[in-house]
Amino acid sequence: MLHHFKLKFFLLIFIFFKCTSISFSDVNKIDEIDVVGSQRVDIETVISYSNISKGDIYTEELGNKILKDLFDTNLFSNIEIAFDENRLQINVKENPTINLVKFTGNSKIKDEDLLVEISLKERSVYSRSRVKKDTERMLSLYQRSGRLSTEIIPKVELLDNNRVNLTYEIEESDVAKVSKIIILGNEVFTSSKIKSIMKTKEKRFLRFLSSADRYDPDKLEYDKQLVTEFYNNNGYPEFRFVSAIAQLSINKNDFEIILSVKEGDKYDFGKIDVVSKLDKISIDFVYNQIPFSTGDLYNANKIKDTVKQIKNSAELSGYTFIEINPKLNINSEKKLVNINFEINEGPRVYINKIDILGNTRTVDKVIRREFSISEGDAYNKLAINYSKDSIRALNFFSDVDVKEVRTNYSDKLDLEIFVEEKNTGEASLGAGYSSATSTSLNLGLKETNFLGKGQKLNFTTSFSNTRNTYDISFTEPYFNNKQLALTGSLYSNFTDPGSVNYETEDLGLGLVAQFPLAASTYLSARYSLFTSKVKADTNATEYERLLSGTDTVSTIGYTLKFDKRNSRYKPSSGYLFEIDQDIAGLGGTSYYLKNSLEYNIYKRLNENLVGAFKLQAGNLNGYNSKYAPLSSNFKLGGKRLRGFKSGKVGPRTGNSYTGGQYYYLTSIETNIDFNLDAFDITSTLFVDVGSVWGLENPAYSNINDEHEVRSSLGVNFNWDSAIGPINIIYATILADETTDTTDNLYFDIGYNF
Repeated sequence: MLHHFKLKFFLLIFIFFKCTSISFSDVNKIDEIDVVGSQRVDIETVISYSNISKGDIYTEELGNKILKDLFDTNLFSNIEIAFDENRLQINVKENPTINLVKFTGNSKIKDEDLLVEISLKERSVYSRSRVKKDTERMLSLYQRSGRLSTEIIPKVELLDNNRVNLTYEIEESDVAKVSKIIILGNEVFTSSKIKSIMKTKEKRFLRFLSSADRYDPDKLEYDKQLVTEFYNNNGYPEFRFVSAIAQLSINKNDFEIILSVKEGDKYDFGKIDVVSKLDKISIDFVYNQIPFSTGDLYNANKIKDTVKQIKNSAELSGYTFIEINPKLNINSEKKLVNINFEINEGPRVYINKIDILGNTRTVDKVIRREFSISEGDAYNKLAINYSKDSIRALNFFSDVDVKEVRTNYSDKLDLEIFVEEKNTGEASLGAGYSSATSTSLNLGLKETNFLGKGQKLNFTTSFSNTRNTYDISFTEPYFNNKQLALTGSLYSNFTDPGSVNYETEDLGLGLVAQFPLAASTYLSARYSLFTSKVKADTNATEYERLLSGTDTVSTIGYTLKFDKRNSRYKPSSGYLFEIDQDIAGLGGTSYYLKNSLEYNIYKRLNENLVGAFKLQAGNLNGYNSKYAPLSSNFKLGGKRLRGFKSGKVGPRTGNSYTGGQYYYLTSIETNIDFNLDAFDITSTLFVDVGSVWGLENPAYSNINDEHEVRSSLGVNFNWDSAIGPINIIYATILADETTDTTDNLYFDIGYNF
């Protein structure tokens, strides 16, 4: 009986709660959704942003979530929610749209630069949170320029139709300067030495043209890194900054920087161990790559150089993926740093994706075809570096950088190629000066990246009172999307020297095709056809009358090039060997064989200097009972044998230079470490030695064509300046002949567009 009573009791309780639950669900069920106040935003859009639908059960938690979701859209300035009798009503007040954005009070930063920083533009929906973020971004822009106390106050002007004008009132501050840098705790190196390493400098009267004395927190952090590296490279591995304080001077817009340091003790290199799991590289070989020994002063930079050198050596031995972990063990008692280089073959990594950024003009394929690896290929640091140099060698970009970006996959990475376009069009103006000759003027229009496709278009002309020349050429470097470069050219040359009794006129055309035979071997084939007309005056000498007439020269030839340089951009090792041969006689009136070769070898002398030895030589001989015409002779001078006037070296009659059938030119060069890289100036010290001689035609037997050595010593500057490339050569003549025309100072200027 009692059991039966309990069963009825529990059944009644269950029915009660079930009914209550059903009643609660029916009461809080959303049957209707009304949106009130929307004007620009559709009702369906408001409901969609609310993330609700009919049939949902309304709760206080759901109401709060609706408010949050709608406010997150930044479309509304006010939102109210009411729920009654299964009807949800959403009352909204839309944010106004921006009619106009303007800036007042700014003179140091232009409006267009500020507009780049902000997200709210004309016709955007106004939002107080976005205005706050935009203000912070603009303040950050001012802070990066050193104007730390700048204030920006946004003002809103209400208009009709729910529109506003947004005005940023800017009160620009002066640039914050660094009045004093105080170093505390240093005993080994003086404060002046530490300050010389830092990029941040103290305010000085003569530093008003520089930005080095501007206070910049980011630059100060970089300075701390530079000083730490300096100490680490000079025997102090435990150096650290205790504190770095920048305090604003009272009633001044200047900062005092107080740096407190702890130098630690001086350490030497201790025991050096190598553990390698690379079969092809012996331990002894690795030891030979280490540029320091036990007992040497500790230098962290030498450890980095060692890791780099071992990686390069391993890559040359076929190891593309290696890991080098230099473990340091500091012995504080003996003041030694023991090092253990752990070398292991790392996991294989592949290229996932290659992105090209920054090319606003040059099409992607022009850059991509210079890259020797593609998506899906195995990662190869040497190939990446060589590809980077190949892109630089195009001379289309002022900066090229390749970044390796990790992906979500451990065995894949992305490559990002960042390029910065430079002006590749050049309007050139050239002039040469000499105590023995008059001035010549050269004009030219050149475009090395025509339409951003890597094509080359060239028109040059030279004028003087005795000579006019014209040269037009066009090059397609990748014909039909293959590694086949085609070049066509037309040229004309008219000369009427006042010192001789004849005039010459050359007119010709040429075709060249170049393609690779292997990774570092190239072959180019060419054909040229030109006429050389010599017209003697009525008072011409016997020799000058012998020159009269017209020669038609039809030649076919080739160039075989072996390029083993480590870089085409700025080589520091390897060699370039080139063979040229041309034969005339496939038509025309001239029959001759012309041979020449060129050999350049590069070697790094030390960390800053690269040496180069360059050799050129050639010979020219007629055949088929014919003599080679004078127009085909070799000539030196100008950039080939610096210090001598172009083409005015060797055999000469009167003021006429015939050139010669034989020549050689050697050069020994090294770059000069003037620390001018920041100005894009390349400086070269050179010694040139060469000669041109020999005339086989007996008609010219009265001309002195004996072999005599010429040489010069000088310096060559190439400056990629703001107005264009500037080339300056100054040479001292070491050996010459009285018949030669020297040119001690030479320069040319090109204007880029």
